[in-house]
Amino acid sequence: MNVSIDISTNTDSLGTDPAAAAQAETQPFDYNAVYQSTLQSLQQMMQQVFAQDGITEADLDGSTGSDMTAQSASGALAGYMQQNNIGSLDPNQLYQMAYNPAPGTPSDVSEAAQYMLQNPDTFNQIETHDVPGADGIAGANDFDWAAQGGLGNVPATPVAVAASQTDAQSASGALAGYMHDNGINTLDPNQLYQIAYNPQANTPPGVSAAAAYMLQNSDTFNQIETHDVAGADGIAGANDFDWAAEGGLNQAD
Repeated sequence: MNVSIDISTNTDSLGTDPAAAAQAETQPFDYNAVYQSTLQSLQQMMQQVFAQDGITEADLDGSTGSDMTAQSASGALAGYMQQNNIGSLDPNQLYQMAYNPAPGTPSDVSEAAQYMLQNPDTFNQIETHDVPGADGIAGANDFDWAAQGGLGNVPATPVAVAASQTDAQSASGALAGYMHDNGINTLDPNQLYQIAYNPQANTPPGVSAAAAYMLQNSDTFNQIETHDVAGADGIAGANDFDWAAEGGLNQAD
């Protein structure tokens, strides 16, 4: 789509009156006004074009609409935990707070829980910063530490990088195969976290990456685990991953 906007000024309107010309020269050109007018015209034009195709601004925004950061999400969770006497949180609890919150749960707390799920490297650094070993349990003091700026930059782990290079169908296939091979009937966020960040010695790297993918893409995991039974209990069976591996997610779209 080509869009051109003419913001040139019409000097003919000044005529040949020397006084008018002198006045025009002494008045500074208001570039900001021209910019704002042009920007508004462009936005209106784009909205009209998108409206014709049924596209909204939300469709153009790839985020969840949240401005959460690791620090703000940690602060929201720490405050909620202290107010409700919650000693610790694990991925299962974060999932429930994000997708099946108790009545009265503030929306920013649900968003913070989802942020931690979708940024498992960040959650991993928070829950292991004082005690080594990825048990998946973060205390209120851990979130306090992060809320006060303790995190800094969180480097991407190899499993997170590998997860970003896969897709929903292949990740589902890897998990389904692993479950069938090892007699595992169901997986929940706690188990996915362990497979990703504290795997058993014989766990294939591709399976760890698939588990990390499901955490990073918790909306996808939610769709997989609820596709046949309503209610976000956070438990996905091998048959659920089989369904997704066979293209069920694409058909659902």
